[in-house]
Amino acid sequence: MATKSLPTRIVLDNSVISALHEAESLSRVLGFWPGRWIVPLQVRDEAAAWKVQGPAVVAILDSLAEDSVVEFASVEPLLEGPAFVRLQRTLGQGESAIIAIAFHRKLWVAIDDRRARRECDELSPKVPWIATEGLLGLAVTGGFLTRSQAELVWAATNIRDPQRRIP
Repeated sequence: MATKSLPTRIVLDNSVISALHEAESLSRVLGFWPGRWIVPLQVRDEAAAWKVQGPAVVAILDSLAEDSVVEFASVEPLLEGPAFVRLQRTLGQGESAIIAIAFHRKLWVAIDDRRARRECDELSPKVPWIATEGLLGLAVTGGFLTRSQAELVWAATNIRDPQRRIP
């Protein structure tokens, strides 16, 4: 993960959306970003399918779209379609969509799924990615969250990998 020059547009995966929603910080963390988040329709559909929290997550995403923080996108069939289909052999629809879109539009992805991050690293050129903890670290660096606030959000995500922590 490289964070020296911050991208203005990042394609967002449901893994990050759900982690931030679990931490009750989805709007707050996405709202600090100086650019715009791109949410593929496949990712929005995955969020909507979340039995208990789906309607609330979609309502937050729709509200963020109204405020121009989030932009919904479709996979372009001719340009991104072949990569999308190929990626679905090993990844879900949401992960496949974000990587295909990011690869062809030369964007970053925000993703927590290890397999999907490996796919990003194996492409040529690589698709730059950032995980939830990296976003929280940038929020602290940018002055949008204090370190203690970011640590509370991190703890509430329920990501329990000892190798992952806020930078």
